Amino acid sequence: MKLGTTSWLIGENFPNNARLVVGKADFIELLVYTWNQEWQHKVSRWLDELAGFDLEYSLHLPTDTAANALAAANFFAASGFPLLNMTLHPLPGWQQLRWPELMAMENLTDRVEFHSRYTFDLTHSLLGEPLPEHFHPHIVELHLSGTDGRLDHLPLDVQTLELAKPLFREDLLVCFEIFDTDDALAAVEMVREAFKMENTRKEYNV
Repeated sequence: MKLGTTSWLIGENFPNNARLVVGKADFIELLVYTWNQEWQHKVSRWLDELAGFDLEYSLHLPTDTAANALAAANFFAASGFPLLNMTLHPLPGWQQLRWPELMAMENLTDRVEFHSRYTFDLTHSLLGEPLPEHFHPHIVELHLSGTDGRLDHLPLDVQTLELAKPLFREDLLVCFEIFDTDDALAAVEMVREAFKMENTRKEYNV
């Protein structure tokens, strides 16, 4: 299981955020909230530097329009920059567009749409529409954060961790969408320890 954080810990600059988690997380999710010439220029400058870190990367596609999300997805696909996954919100019109094979759909609190690859945001599900059981075999990435029953993106709490445990498996990506460095890295350690203990329990049939 690979554990990662969002790239928005101290602002939008990907390399500055990546430096904070090198050696502490396995990957970082590059958060691209829109796509235009300015963003393409920024990302183009950042990719070479990112390639020099001992990290892997996933991508959160723009959340404003399906057209911008597709433009960003195609840019990354053409760049050859290695990615583990591309997460897409169910934006209006997304079904009419042709997406790279790495695209995975994410559930929102008020919108859940099926795709053969899925990024499951557990706290979105807890605060809104639950994810249908038949979606579960399609989950490739899990987004985790804490919740107080009203807000998400809070420090990971024990109750949410317990609900996440049945989803853990060796080939799963787990990204902590917690926008604070200390809280995000604390969550990485919580889940790493929980997964280790669960594997030990299974090994000894405890």
